[in-house]
Amino acid sequence: MKEFYFNKFEHRKPYEPVKDNPYRTLVFQVAGVLTVITGFVYISWRWAYSLNYDALWFSLTLVIAETISFISIFFYIFDMWKSKDAEKSAAPHYLSEIEKLEGDWDRPLKVDVFIATINEELELLRYTVKDTKALQYPYDDVEINIYILDDGRRDGRDPAKENVKKMCEEEGIHYLTRENNFGFKAGNLKNGLAHSSGDLFVILDADTRPFPGFLENTLGYFRKQKVAWVQTCQWFYDTTEAVPLSNYIIQATGITSDKLKRAISYLTFNLKTGEDIYGSDPRQFYQVIQRKRNNHNASFCCGAGSVHRREAVMGAAVESFAGVLKRKMARAVESKRISDPISSKAERKIMFRNTKVAPFMFHASEDLYTSMVLHSHENQKWESVMHPYVESKLLSPQDIDSFVKQRSRYAEGSIDIAIHDNPLFKKGLTWRQRICYFNSVWSYFSCIWTMIFLFSPILFFFTHIMPVSCRTVDFFIFFLPFFIMIKITEIAGSWGVSQKRGKQYHICLFWLNFLALIRVISGKKIKFNVTPKSKQKAHPFRYAWPHITIISLTLIGLLVNIIPAAAGKPDFVLATVVNGLWALQNCYILAVFVRAAYWNTEQIASVAAEPVTQS
Repeated sequence: MKEFYFNKFEHRKPYEPVKDNPYRTLVFQVAGVLTVITGFVYISWRWAYSLNYDALWFSLTLVIAETISFISIFFYIFDMWKSKDAEKSAAPHYLSEIEKLEGDWDRPLKVDVFIATINEELELLRYTVKDTKALQYPYDDVEINIYILDDGRRDGRDPAKENVKKMCEEEGIHYLTRENNFGFKAGNLKNGLAHSSGDLFVILDADTRPFPGFLENTLGYFRKQKVAWVQTCQWFYDTTEAVPLSNYIIQATGITSDKLKRAISYLTFNLKTGEDIYGSDPRQFYQVIQRKRNNHNASFCCGAGSVHRREAVMGAAVESFAGVLKRKMARAVESKRISDPISSKAERKIMFRNTKVAPFMFHASEDLYTSMVLHSHENQKWESVMHPYVESKLLSPQDIDSFVKQRSRYAEGSIDIAIHDNPLFKKGLTWRQRICYFNSVWSYFSCIWTMIFLFSPILFFFTHIMPVSCRTVDFFIFFLPFFIMIKITEIAGSWGVSQKRGKQYHICLFWLNFLALIRVISGKKIKFNVTPKSKQKAHPFRYAWPHITIISLTLIGLLVNIIPAAAGKPDFVLATVVNGLWALQNCYILAVFVRAAYWNTEQIASVAAEPVTQS
């Protein structure tokens, strides 16, 4: 098999789930309640006593942003209120163990494994195939079929393309393709379901390499007949390693002098940089947010690494098909297109042919959208499970272009759902599921108030307009308790899982999310951009210019205010200090994205192992 960059990471082991602790949960709940109380007091005070009526346009903008941000904190606390891992059961053997037979003959289970692909390199795909073939299950008569779902039509018809069909024949697995890419990945999965018959099916991406115990560790949840799908934790095992800061500076500047290298190493105190530079580590999402949503039955499918009950997916698809057909007929009657039995029959045939059965929603965020549809199924009341263990390994973006494509797709899909099928008004969802799903899409709108927080100190530096009008001591009396309680709540809620990169990228992605919001609002068609699995041509400044602009304006603003602050009144001096600290923190966070944009994984890796000569 071909050697890839990720071969050197094969030794890495996945993280273990953080053990639940009832006392820590209690600390989080108490801190969460106090956060809401102190936050409400602070926001109320801000509206009542701290507005600058001489600059309401600025003052109101900031306080509105703070208020909306406070609402987001409420959603966060609700999301993570309590852990509730699903009870794990032994792997099932017979069909009767996971569903009612209703008179049919019992038999061993049948499981399909779908590996979705479109343009990934054949030899990379082979790694996934070989790991999938190594799946273990305690019962030999349980039929496990592996399917390559190829949306690239690489079946030998085009000599310029790699022959994936031939590889499948070599590996002894099934190959499926189709003549169009309608419905993106959802359409590809639909084609797979149409040509298979498994009672349960697994979804893998081209780079999702399952561990041998994947099926044995997840299929037991389906003994509960209301479970529609099980999502496992994703783990990107190829994230960038920490590089000594001195090595990075030396590589970036091209220094060759050993004396200078030693001096840089000494001055940087052996600090390291670049670990998980693209913020791909998903532990905060899977181990904290998704896992705790089990408590609300609102954990959603994330595509790769999930297992599904065919009955649930197909049942919802048929019901949706019938509903769409019924609505089309009703509109036809209202518009008087149907006037007699003959035309009515002909119209029904046309509608039937033109209405598609969609097991997975044809959408850029087909996994999230389909989860919401299944959870809202009024007759079945399907349940989901977030399995807290890692059962496979995936590849992460290795350059800024791949990263942007991935994150833009997430943002556009989620924002589109929020605007066109808002979870808050989704019939069939419980009130708790509505809040959880809404929080998932709501988070992408934070780009709006994030920009306000980023530009507010800059605006102060160049205008000297204060958005807050009050005594400094009063501000800290109301703000500090709220701020301290937020930090305690975050630590207690994410205990054992680092929040650093996740929080940084929540802010750093403000511009990507804002562009996604504009595209969706303007009605631009959403594309399903597959995340490249190989290095792409870098366009760092194209993506980092907003961050570079804000950092530059901030530093210029600080410089031009040093002398006025030194000679100014105490209130102005303190306002400059507070805004300066706020602005510097913004710069520190945004610098992460700038570094990621210009990060060259291959070049950095080449110097990471080069020790600086000591004497």
